[in-house]
Amino acid sequence: MGELIYLYGFIPETESKENPLPEIKGFDGRGSIYTVSVGNMEAVVCGLDETEFSEKALQEKTENDLEWLQQKALHHHHTIMALYKMYTLIPLKFCTIYKNEERLYQTVEPKKNQMEEMLAQIKGREEWNLKIYCEDTQLKEDISSHSPIVEAKKKEISQLSPGRRYFERKKIDSFVDEELDKEKNRICEEVHRQMKQFAIDAAVKKNWSKEMTGRKENMCWNSIYFLEKSQVDFFLEEMKQKEKSLDIKGFTLELTGPWPAYHFTGLK
Repeated sequence: MGELIYLYGFIPETESKENPLPEIKGFDGRGSIYTVSVGNMEAVVCGLDETEFSEKALQEKTENDLEWLQQKALHHHHTIMALYKMYTLIPLKFCTIYKNEERLYQTVEPKKNQMEEMLAQIKGREEWNLKIYCEDTQLKEDISSHSPIVEAKKKEISQLSPGRRYFERKKIDSFVDEELDKEKNRICEEVHRQMKQFAIDAAVKKNWSKEMTGRKENMCWNSIYFLEKSQVDFFLEEMKQKEKSLDIKGFTLELTGPWPAYHFTGLK
């Protein structure tokens, strides 16, 4: 039987020598993780039985066994976080598997210099994620009652004939909803503009659905920030001020981190 290679990520060889890898069970729950030297890096891997974890077997598991999938996804996450606490880390996505060490070398070799530079660039830096939610009631009421644009629209309707007025009034709720979306986006963009001044890099991601978040409010913003550790305290303090000022309008700012550089390494 052959042995597949499950890849968690890459760490600098110097850090691995100074701080030996901890004893952590691998993806199969039996063997332990270990390192494979690749230039000046170490690939953190574990071995897998090729029959038990073949492409066909994995596809069947991921499609038909939700409990298994959740368990393995948690294992990957916990292992990545344990490594991140100890080393500068380029993290790889869940279920990155190679047929053998030779195939791993073949894939990494052309990108080796780029990856070594990347490790140097992300050292001493952290990734943070901001998700913004809004319970629309208060903001919608404010827009309906105080927005100059909505007031102008109402005034315009009041000057129409009674017949036209009836139909145009029915459109006002739709107009308020449009202004609500514009205002939420404007507020979120302003938060992002102010927060990214603390970051080396930042990006806006796709919002999640309610099915994914499990929340009753809609997600209206999803962004990530890459920070020097020296800037983190300033970033967090600014975020606290934003939370206080926006809470009264129905916004919830959910900040999580620090995370490994999932989004700022550019690896696929």
